[in-house]
Amino acid sequence: MTSQTARAPQNQRSTRASRPEKAKPRRYVRQTALVAARRDGKPLIFGWGSHLSQSEKNRIRVRATWALTILILLTIVGVLIGFWININVIVPSLPITSVNGHDIPQSEYHKLVVLQTQLEINKLYGPNGLFAQRTNLEKAVAQQQQAMNNASKQIDDLNQQLSKLPAGPSPQRTQLTKELNAAKQTYANAQSQHDKLQSQLNNLTQNTIPFEQEGPFTQSQIGNDSATWLQDDELIREWLQTQPASVRARIEPTPAQVERALNDLKANMPKSGQYARTYQQMLAQDGVTDADMHEMMALKLRRDNMQNYLASQIKSPTYQVLARTMTLSTKADAQKILDQLKKGADFATLARQKSVDTTTNTKGGYLGWLARGQYAHQEGQAYVDNWLFDPARTINEISPIIMENGAYHIVQILGIDPSRPLDQSTLQTLKDNALSDWSLEIRALPTTHITPADQNRLFDPINMPTELPVSGPSQNSGGLTAPNQ
Repeated sequence: MTSQTARAPQNQRSTRASRPEKAKPRRYVRQTALVAARRDGKPLIFGWGSHLSQSEKNRIRVRATWALTILILLTIVGVLIGFWININVIVPSLPITSVNGHDIPQSEYHKLVVLQTQLEINKLYGPNGLFAQRTNLEKAVAQQQQAMNNASKQIDDLNQQLSKLPAGPSPQRTQLTKELNAAKQTYANAQSQHDKLQSQLNNLTQNTIPFEQEGPFTQSQIGNDSATWLQDDELIREWLQTQPASVRARIEPTPAQVERALNDLKANMPKSGQYARTYQQMLAQDGVTDADMHEMMALKLRRDNMQNYLASQIKSPTYQVLARTMTLSTKADAQKILDQLKKGADFATLARQKSVDTTTNTKGGYLGWLARGQYAHQEGQAYVDNWLFDPARTINEISPIIMENGAYHIVQILGIDPSRPLDQSTLQTLKDNALSDWSLEIRALPTTHITPADQNRLFDPINMPTELPVSGPSQNSGGLTAPNQ
């Protein structure tokens, strides 16, 4: 039998006991291999997606993240674009009033408010404005006061010199007396001029400037005036379409006239104080363009030209009617009175008994002779005026019931004179109010349809320049204010 010795494998490690050095502990790391293409059986969202592999789920997650991010960005951009369109397109296009079916958008109203505001600022605070006039008057008054003081001192000196002269005539006394009389005349002239200038200054300070600050230079006045101007301009342009070329040429402003007016506006803008700014700064601050201001200045000039043209047409003598009226509070009362008049009742007697117009009822409703526009100007409406001056009217004719200013009127024609003279005061009043009276008459026609101005949009902050005060200084600060320097 062969003897064999078992040999340990060469690659077998020796045991710890056989190793003299201290054995180092081994670190074991458990690794789990993910197989991207293997389904893990877990749903991705709402129970769906268990059939997908991990890599497919990752791709879906990435795509969903990007899609959500893009959707959010598009929503933000859409909201911003919608807001911009609403503020700059939709809202400015909303009508603030309409004339005979033609809408007047807020954008037109805002442009005119800006122009009117700057014109009023120039009138008050410009280089030639009311406050500048007040400053100049104050200087002139001070100069005349100084002239009076100097003349008074000279008079005192001359009197002293005369008192020291010997009694009796002498060449020196004659000369001093001559100088004294001249000094007294200088004093009298200076005092007269001083009093005249002081009166102008007092009127400017106490009346003119406060009136401008309390009325025209407020949001309420400029806002309502601008709405009225836009309505009137629509009526003017409709009327011009029916007029001959010669009349249109007198009323429509030329581009050169508009340019001159704008240059005048720029030249009179305040150079110092709280309202100081350039024309370009005005455009930027108030959100308008140079073309907008040309358009609105043309509107203003067309209005001015219309006033001048209509005033030129008012002459004396002119067509007038003799009339009487009575005013009733209710339509039922008016109908009852009208029925009595048709049966022969006396107009004057009923007017004294039934009319609520305290101005005319004691006179039996007698109005006297009237030229066109007189009654409309007094009442602020022209429904009665239009009936009175209809060419179809005849003497003794009684009107139907006419509603005006919330009351019911019945009028009667007593006389017609196609060429009756006007006194100078009445003539001038009619000329001064030619455009406003014409507007009242056109508005009272049955063919004219004007919607009231939207009061909410009228005073919306987007339409009001920041430099236009809500109310006058007496309400804001308790007194008259000058521009800050």
